[in-house]
Amino acid sequence: MTQQRKLAVSIDDDSITMAWLAEGNRLNATQVWPTARFSTLTDALLAYETRIGLPLLGATCAVSVTGAPYGETIMVSRTDWAISRAGLRTMFGRDAIVINNVAACAWAALEGGLTKLEGLNPTAIGGPDFHNSGRWVLTNIGAGVGLAVIDVDDAGIARVLECEMGHCGFAPITEEDRILAAALAGPGGGPVSWEMALTVSPDDPVWSAPGLPSERVQRTAMIARLAGHYIGDTVLAHGAWSGAILMGKRIPGMLTESTLPIFNTAYEKVKYRRLVRGAPRWRLTGQNMTLSGCAAVLGRHDAPQPPVALRSWPIISVN
Repeated sequence: MTQQRKLAVSIDDDSITMAWLAEGNRLNATQVWPTARFSTLTDALLAYETRIGLPLLGATCAVSVTGAPYGETIMVSRTDWAISRAGLRTMFGRDAIVINNVAACAWAALEGGLTKLEGLNPTAIGGPDFHNSGRWVLTNIGAGVGLAVIDVDDAGIARVLECEMGHCGFAPITEEDRILAAALAGPGGGPVSWEMALTVSPDDPVWSAPGLPSERVQRTAMIARLAGHYIGDTVLAHGAWSGAILMGKRIPGMLTESTLPIFNTAYEKVKYRRLVRGAPRWRLTGQNMTLSGCAAVLGRHDAPQPPVALRSWPIISVN
């Protein structure tokens, strides 16, 4: 019996990575190209088909994207690409699974493999126990702020839910926070999101506003404090009492030996303090996590195709 061909595709901030899955769902024939090289995802897929020499038609495919994979047409953040589910269906002869990039990282964390979880507070002893029921929030702070919820029920069924909480409104607490919000809003006074507040560089000109920290180290400490408040709110909003997981390019510079206590103190200053304080915090690192997450979804042989009415709903659950 011929083995089903499986293709994992990851569209990140400025690159697209594709790989066929070999035996044991290992990544094989991996190819990385800048997204700027192609006008559409279709062009990239056809170039990969030509380069590797394996037909796309008949393969199963999982694609991770930046942004919300909802609807028949999916806009990919920070690119000019629009992905058509019908177009993917034509190329592969079946529905492709499209998930958010943070959700893909959540599946990679569930699968284990090459990912690593490092505790960020005293209650984070060992790693999360994904074999028992619980709920965790996974936040990526990089070019943007993304969030996914990992939920494991009493039967051991894992679900990953995608969220766009980073685009929720920034909630200033101190006078400094209010000044930063005004500076980020600019002369027009537009809305300010948590993503804008958490991804602002310590070297950005907005810090020249009177009343904001003048030293870079102070600005980094302020961003760490804001991150603590935000992560605490994500735990509270999603009832993720099992813990919070952080990842992303900005985390190493944000959470240093000197700023981690600031982050943890701010994290615990929310409502339901006892529950939030008891939720451990970890940092997630690894290589090719979005691609590995797509491979993890494809590798679960009993992962069902979503019903027609739910194909656009960003939830996947597997045993």
